[in-house]
Amino acid sequence: MIPNKLPNILVEKDVMVPMRDSVQLATDIYRQDDGKKHPVLVIRSPYDKDDWGMIHNFVCSPYVAAEHGYAVLVQHSRGRFKSEGTWYGSVDEGKDTYDAVEWAAIQPWSDGNVGMYGWCGVGYAPFRGAVEQPPHLKAVFSYVSSANWHNGWLYTMGAFELWFTHFWADFLNADPNHHVVPTADQSKATSSADALAISRGGGPNLEAYKHLPVKDIPAVADIPYWKDWVSHPSYDEYWKKIDAAAQADRIKIPVLDAGGWYDQCLLDLIDLNSAMSERGGKGAYDQSRLLIGPWDHSAYYNGLSTYAGERNFGTPTGPAALAPIMFQWFDHWLKGKEATFLAEGNKVRYFQMGENVWKEVPDWPPKHTKTRYYLHSEGRANSRMGNGGLSTGAPAIEPSDSYVYDPFDPVISFGGQSMAAPQGVHNQAEHELRQDILVYTTPRLAEPVAIAGPVSVTLFASSSAEDTDFVVKLIDVEPDGYCANISDGIVRARYRNSKEKEEFLTPGEITKFEIELYDTAHTFLPNHCVRLEITSSNFPRFDRNLNSRVTPAFGTKEDAQKAVQQIFHSAKFQSSLNLPIV
Repeated sequence: MIPNKLPNILVEKDVMVPMRDSVQLATDIYRQDDGKKHPVLVIRSPYDKDDWGMIHNFVCSPYVAAEHGYAVLVQHSRGRFKSEGTWYGSVDEGKDTYDAVEWAAIQPWSDGNVGMYGWCGVGYAPFRGAVEQPPHLKAVFSYVSSANWHNGWLYTMGAFELWFTHFWADFLNADPNHHVVPTADQSKATSSADALAISRGGGPNLEAYKHLPVKDIPAVADIPYWKDWVSHPSYDEYWKKIDAAAQADRIKIPVLDAGGWYDQCLLDLIDLNSAMSERGGKGAYDQSRLLIGPWDHSAYYNGLSTYAGERNFGTPTGPAALAPIMFQWFDHWLKGKEATFLAEGNKVRYFQMGENVWKEVPDWPPKHTKTRYYLHSEGRANSRMGNGGLSTGAPAIEPSDSYVYDPFDPVISFGGQSMAAPQGVHNQAEHELRQDILVYTTPRLAEPVAIAGPVSVTLFASSSAEDTDFVVKLIDVEPDGYCANISDGIVRARYRNSKEKEEFLTPGEITKFEIELYDTAHTFLPNHCVRLEITSSNFPRFDRNLNSRVTPAFGTKEDAQKAVQQIFHSAKFQSSLNLPIV
């Protein structure tokens, strides 16, 4: 462990840095006590800079960065802890980041070259800095964080990320002196047995999450930003003005973005990469880099953990893995050293699960062939409707499958791309026994099937309700029967065509849904099976759709009703799982 002070490192605590409106933000400065000018790294955090674990255990300790030849600023966001002003999410993040960078650039110990890095909620500021274009900001690095709070942070495909958003709002609103980081024991991977126990009993907060209306859940109902978050389910101006991905044309500097296949923020990481490739500033995309490992969101505080859920992928996360890459990145852009990270023309390094190997490609996604695996009635494992087959052959005349979705008996969240436990890989076999989960499975594979890129489901379905959800999971069924979740997705029917405008269903009418799952890279090995799960809830990760026209977060028990869902797979309605085969 790094000591609280090093003899060659000077630490200035609680320096009050003025913003353009005279509000002063509390800032700690770490730098070598050598009288020389150094490049600067800026961290801007809504979390407690005096909490050792929160600042020194993630990516890289400021002490380590200072020893590496950088001055490091760690600054409380506006209105947080010792900083003046009022904190309100990301509203002031852009201009405050600009001012902090430019203040750092002109200090006597600064050589004028500034970079930014961060993780999770600390990782949003580097994106805003890139958009705001402070003249001295040369490069940024963000890890398991989001540039777009509406898609992949607080909402996903129109559905409200209830579990995480409730936790985060409550965490931010707590007494600042009680902010804590998970201990080593708390951050260990949760076993499938433990996760299943949580899913059955719901853990300590399940009853709170069941509260209706969602907007009035105790402990957060009176928090101003919570009220606004639940009041803006559509992608409107409230979100657009803070969406860095939507402003990718303003990003003129290189961005190193890192995430995990089982991280909720992956969705936005891919969106930002695509936006920069299409609209990024001249040269910015070519100079930017993307790193995706087999990690869940807990990776940033799990140190040397090699797990995502209960699956051991054998490659570590945290400082041991990321600090060397970060220093290569900033040494190149702030010190002018030769680039060594992805220097051979490849902009993307990703981990191919199943084979468990790292690969490099020029762009994401890699070149692939989109292959449709059609849903079929035949091949059912038992007599229950919906235990059907998957194959590359198109369906002919086949009956539809159906199930009933009851908002008061939802499918409980169990692994996957979430920022709330249980995360990562967990055995889905017991969950699949529920009558409201349909499963479609290929025969055992004779050859490996490798995928890398965007996964989607084309679903022809009807509902007895005017609004509902459809939830899908991609599963690797292993020879011993273990059902490993690979990727998942959700669509809120009212937002099936646009996240900006509601469009309700006509009850009983067959409707086409294009459901995006999280991008992934996975190889289904010989003797394994590819499986697709279809259901209508993933609670409490997402709020329950009450199957009515009322905004789900505002609905009461009286608004809730059961919905009869029908899934069609025939020559006319060819529902399919669409895989990027490489």
